Amino acid sequence: MPPSVDEVKRLGRAIAFVHQHEPNVTSPFVKAEIEILLLTGRAMDFAARLKGYNSFIRLPSEMVFQFAQFAGLGRHELQQVVLPALKRANIVDYTVDQDGNVSELEEYVGVSASLLEQTVVLFESLNPTRSDRAFLNSVELGAIAPLARTEHLERISRRGFSSEEAERALTVTRAVGINQALLSAELNEDVIFSPYVWGTGQIDLASFLQKLPPNERDALLDMSQQVLMTPGISFNRLKGSPQAILSARRSGLIQSATVHSASGGQSTYAFSPLLETADNTLATSEALHQRKLFVAHILFGHEQARAGLGRILSPAILVNSLINRGQVGPATNIKTDYHLLEAAGIVSVRPVDDSDRAYLRLVKPEIAKDGLEWIRRITDSSGAETIKLRQSPSDFTTPEQMRMAAEDDGEARELTRAAVLELRKETQRATRRDDPWA
Repeated sequence: MPPSVDEVKRLGRAIAFVHQHEPNVTSPFVKAEIEILLLTGRAMDFAARLKGYNSFIRLPSEMVFQFAQFAGLGRHELQQVVLPALKRANIVDYTVDQDGNVSELEEYVGVSASLLEQTVVLFESLNPTRSDRAFLNSVELGAIAPLARTEHLERISRRGFSSEEAERALTVTRAVGINQALLSAELNEDVIFSPYVWGTGQIDLASFLQKLPPNERDALLDMSQQVLMTPGISFNRLKGSPQAILSARRSGLIQSATVHSASGGQSTYAFSPLLETADNTLATSEALHQRKLFVAHILFGHEQARAGLGRILSPAILVNSLINRGQVGPATNIKTDYHLLEAAGIVSVRPVDDSDRAYLRLVKPEIAKDGLEWIRRITDSSGAETIKLRQSPSDFTTPEQMRMAAEDDGEARELTRAAVLELRKETQRATRRDDPWA
């Protein structure tokens, strides 16, 4: 039986998760082991950056090459491997000049299918091996539910892989840092889980947390509800002890992202885990963190942009106008403060001739629309933010990089262990009636 659309999207999202972990993969051997998956992720990152430009320009070659660099693709790899694969998958079309260089390109991201579905089509077009497929299934299983190690391996095997292939896949996913293991004294073996497991939608997260023992519940429930109600809340306003916050970050119960300024200052924002059911309705995927990047920049423009040069007085009004009119401006700050958003392909900055001012043109309306909802939650009278940036944003640290960099300690591990092991039991109860692998 062919996989359902939702199953395909889960696999596509798993590829996006692998892509987000690539900066943390330092072993050359592991990089070689998952070469096709990493290449697929970079290629779709590149395509996602291009999305929306067809509406007002025909992409010239230098712009294509620049977006490729932002996605970690060199000119040779782009022209010889990635673009032909994207064309076979009907994600882009392009022409070449007499020297074989790309001259113009059109993108069809989210047209024939969602980005997540197209990601799987692209993956297949790159001729993945059985080990690639086994690895991807292990990543996807880890994000569905915490499972005992033997059960995790058994379910990979049920999908047509040998026990040796399943063992190898789990080993590599743990080497990459996507799947993690916690020892269960009750089972006398490890429980395998992914930090992305909280976003599957299979159980109600708030209801689950209320069932935890009092200490763990009190430490995690308020914080979880806080980031759910105010996505993008700054870290210095999170409720909870340092140990609880650390545990929530390490286990994926909250996602944190940091915007760094040119002067060395930084501001960290907290978000609720990605909800798979909501993400499935989108042409793109927040697994690429574009909405988080957009919200962080708009909040910066409100709080710390240079006064008198186009500071955003009301973030919600500004974004709503950007959505309705397609552009805002002109202003001087627009010319200096939105480079990271340009690199992600979310906006385009159009300078005014012979002026230090520019217009901000919206390229991806879906990012701004969802970002507007988050901004409205966080900039009301009860949720004013204190942003510490002093110069324009110059770098963005993703939730994956933040999680891998977070130091661990005994108390944080115990909080994580209690939550994950209880989630395993809760997920078993929730899925026992409708288990696709039973």
